[in-house]
Amino acid sequence: MGQETVSYLTNFTIGIILAGLMTHYWARQGRSQAMQYWMISAWVMTLADVLFAIRPELPYWLSRLAPTLLVTVGHAGLFLSAKVTSRKPQQRSFVIVLFAMHAAALVAILLNEEWSGWRMICNGVVWATFSFASFLALRRAPVMYWRPIVSPANVFLLHGLFHLVRMGFALGYALNGHDAAPVALQVLGDLEVSFFMVALFVGILVSTLQLRHEELTHAHVEMHTLAGLLPICAWCKKVRDDDGYWRQVEDYFAKKSQIQFTHGICLDCLQTEKESLPK
Repeated sequence: MGQETVSYLTNFTIGIILAGLMTHYWARQGRSQAMQYWMISAWVMTLADVLFAIRPELPYWLSRLAPTLLVTVGHAGLFLSAKVTSRKPQQRSFVIVLFAMHAAALVAILLNEEWSGWRMICNGVVWATFSFASFLALRRAPVMYWRPIVSPANVFLLHGLFHLVRMGFALGYALNGHDAAPVALQVLGDLEVSFFMVALFVGILVSTLQLRHEELTHAHVEMHTLAGLLPICAWCKKVRDDDGYWRQVEDYFAKKSQIQFTHGICLDCLQTEKESLPK
């Protein structure tokens, strides 16, 4: 088993653990749409590592196209996930155009072996574009997704910068007439995938938990507010809301919380009503 296969199997193991954690959290926390997108992207990236690991067993053209394009699908999914998290339009046309351009470029390189040195450059352009686009999308998400140093947005930024640097080295080798970039650049890329997967998906889980904590804290504050002083009419028992209007108690609490009222009669009122009935 070659070093390349070992790297891909390692990435696959890491990926399946992280994708499993994302799936578990998605299932336990209400199956939110944002977490669903992140979860699907994690499984797509993991499947790509499977295809890379078994690439020596695949037909040549399939081994050159399928794993790489599946990584592109994974990056596209991460971009859409970032858009959903930031509650912005998903820009699917951008994803489709970029994927089509990448597929066309890879087919052209496959048909012309003299262009093989440009393969890493082509991949770097597409993947860096998706990473920078995801970074910009998360900058419009809640602050926990972009403010901390280890936030998902910053992971995307570093990932994009890495591809730019590696692409620069690959471009230098291609312009000097080399058929392919050094193996060291490929190995470095395989290692970076592991760091990227761990940092990104752990960062997403931490950010989502922080967001959930803030929502619960806000709900707790609202409960304390409801438990505080409440202006109530001493005669008709209506309560005054934040806008200064007097409302029935039932209407006030139905608007401010999830409380739903049912009506009954207490023993004192029951006795009073009985006494008021004609004998």
